Amino acid sequence: MVKTVYFDNAATTWPKPHSVVKAVTDSIIKYGGNPGRGTHRLAQSSSELLYDCRQTAANFFGALPENVVFSMNATYALNLAIKGIAFPGCHILLDSYAHNASYRPCTALRKYGCTVGTYDCAGDDNDILSDFKNKLRPNTGLVVITHQSNICSRQLPFEEICGICAKLNIPTVLDASQSAGNTVIDLTRVSPTAICMPGHKGLYGPMGCGLLICPGKAHLATLIEGGAGINSLDTGMPDELPEHLEAGTVPLPAAAGLKAGIEWIRKIGIQNISRHEEILSGIFVKESRKIKNLTIQGSANGNVISFNIVGYTPSQICSVLNDHGICTRSGYHCAPLAHKTLGTEADGTVRISFSYFNTTNEV
Repeated sequence: MVKTVYFDNAATTWPKPHSVVKAVTDSIIKYGGNPGRGTHRLAQSSSELLYDCRQTAANFFGALPENVVFSMNATYALNLAIKGIAFPGCHILLDSYAHNASYRPCTALRKYGCTVGTYDCAGDDNDILSDFKNKLRPNTGLVVITHQSNICSRQLPFEEICGICAKLNIPTVLDASQSAGNTVIDLTRVSPTAICMPGHKGLYGPMGCGLLICPGKAHLATLIEGGAGINSLDTGMPDELPEHLEAGTVPLPAAAGLKAGIEWIRKIGIQNISRHEEILSGIFVKESRKIKNLTIQGSANGNVISFNIVGYTPSQICSVLNDHGICTRSGYHCAPLAHKTLGTEADGTVRISFSYFNTTNEV
């Protein structure tokens, strides 16, 4: 039987810590009620667990628990943030590493008269900041920033970009889908208007839960409306977070797993996780030099590496690797702007992505 080597952690981390599996199971067995929907014992215990999940996430990122909103995934959180902040006719500015989870919601707003521009991220940080400043317009009403590319390990200077936008009173949305959990993000030091992330990638939680965190005071228009567990007689959603953006039942089992994932990261140490992934990347880069016609695309000093081999398509390479039990991903990875930036738009790339559970022997 072929041993499975899982190098697709940028899609979702696997395996999950045992504590995450236990937390999900316990939430279903022990906390059967719907949080905020009832005063009976099980509903109250579920509400307490949900608050504990908020508190854990808030402490990890340096925010207030009431500003932590649970969503279905990072894409849903990004839609809530982008469409909740942008206004008709405004200019929206994206980076050229943007994932479709950011890019498509922005382009969808063109039907309301919004314009969408991108700033070039092919150079170093100074080049990026220079082009960013040049692309700003008087009517720029939202800037969306990719913290780390999902194709390579390139991280953008989001703190500097947020600082520029703060001086100009331009709201910012940070997509931390590939950085949350392996890069320190301290919202007490730098505060985008909203930060969005999945629970199932670097935070090691299960699929089915994402986070939208507003570090400061922010009022986002609602994307959907429905039951919020409070103010049932009102025709609109509650004004206060998190209920303002949490219509319907919250995914408590996934949130409980996310809480356990964050606690596991705290125990291991985020610096230790990042260092381990960088060691694995270093081994891959060194050994890949022995493979004829292999080219690494973009930055490779983190947990995500993309490469191509002349004479083979990415899908052919991934198929061969899969035959040997090695799980990778081929294609465009839902990020056409990033491939244009890297010059790989013709066929995409082979992507390998590491987690703390990968070993040097696997690499």
